Amino acid sequence: MRLLARIQPLTLKRYLLLLAASATVGILFYLFIYYGGHGHLPGLRQRAGEYLSAVASTALFGWLLLLLDGLLDKAIHWRTNFLLRFISGLGAGMTLAVLFFTLAGKYWFQSTTEVILKLNMLFTIAVFIYEIFYGLFYSYRYYAVIQAEQLQSDRWQLELQFESLKSQISPHYLFNCLNTVSALLYKDSRIAEEFVRRMADTFRYVLGNQKHRLVTLREELEFVKSYYFLLQVRYEYHLQMEVNVPASLMDTLIPPMTLQLLVENAVKHNAISKEQPLLVYIGAQDNTHLTVYNTKTQTLRPTNSFRVGLENIHKRYGLFTSEPVRVTDGERFQVQLPVLHPASTLAPNMA
Repeated sequence: MRLLARIQPLTLKRYLLLLAASATVGILFYLFIYYGGHGHLPGLRQRAGEYLSAVASTALFGWLLLLLDGLLDKAIHWRTNFLLRFISGLGAGMTLAVLFFTLAGKYWFQSTTEVILKLNMLFTIAVFIYEIFYGLFYSYRYYAVIQAEQLQSDRWQLELQFESLKSQISPHYLFNCLNTVSALLYKDSRIAEEFVRRMADTFRYVLGNQKHRLVTLREELEFVKSYYFLLQVRYEYHLQMEVNVPASLMDTLIPPMTLQLLVENAVKHNAISKEQPLLVYIGAQDNTHLTVYNTKTQTLRPTNSFRVGLENIHKRYGLFTSEPVRVTDGERFQVQLPVLHPASTLAPNMA
C-alpha cells in the first residue's frame, strides 16, 4: 500500500487516453480471436457482455502496465540507462501480460488453452509496440525540456554578462580613461600611447566576449593585465598585482570579466596611496581553485555594491559547476573560484 501511495495518480487526461486505447485494443483483439474460432464476427447485442469484459480486462491491464512503468521510471532513469530501462520495461511488461491474461483467460473468460495462447501472443506484441512508443515519447519530452532549459540558461547567462558589461563601458569609466589620457599627453607621450592601446584592448575584450559563456583563463588574464596597466597608471604605481598561475591551468575556462570584477572591486573599496599601497594576488590552489585576494587599506565606501558583484559571480559559476565560490573576509579579502575544465562544463559556447 505504501508503494502504491508513492505512485503519482493518473491525471484525467491520461485516464481518458487509457480508456480509449484499452477499448480499441480490447475490442479489436476480441474480434480477432472470436473470428478465428467461429469464422464470423460476434453480434453486438448477443455478445455485449463479452465486449464489456474485453474492454474492462484490457483497461485493467493498461492501468497495471502504467503503474509498472512508473515504478521502473523511478528505479531506472531513461537518461542515464536508456537501453537497460527499455529492456527491463519490455521484460516486465511481457511478463505482466502473460500472467494477467493467463489468469484472466482461465478464471474470468474460462477460455481454452488455444485462446489463452492467442491472448498472450497478441498482448506480448502489443506490449513491445507500447514500450517502443513509451521510450520515444520520453526521449522527445526529455530533449524538449533540455532544450527549453538550455535556452533559459543562455538567457540568464546573457543577462548576467550584460550586468557585468554595463559596469565596464559606463560613461564614468570611459571618462576616467580619457581624462587620464589627456593628462598623460603632457607628461609622457609614450605612456599615453601605451595607455590608449591597453584601453582599446580592454574594450575589445569586453565587447567581443559579451555573448560568450566562458573564455580561457589565458584570455582572461591577458585582459586583466591590460586593465591592471590602466589602473597602475591612474594610481601612480601604488597598486601592485601579482599573477602566479601554473601553465597547466591556462586552457581551463572562466566566465569572462570575473577576475577583472574582483580586481576592480578591490580598487573601488580600498584607499590607495604611497602610505597605503594595495596588493592584488591571483594564484591557484592545488590546481582545483583559482585564488584571488587583496590586502586591505582604509575602506572608501560600503561593501554592498561589492556583494552585488560577488552574487553575479556566484550565479554565473552556478551555471557550470556545483562547486561553490568561497569568500573569506579576514585580514585580507579572498575569493576562491572553482577551476572549470572544458569536459565538465555544459556547452561552453566559446566560438
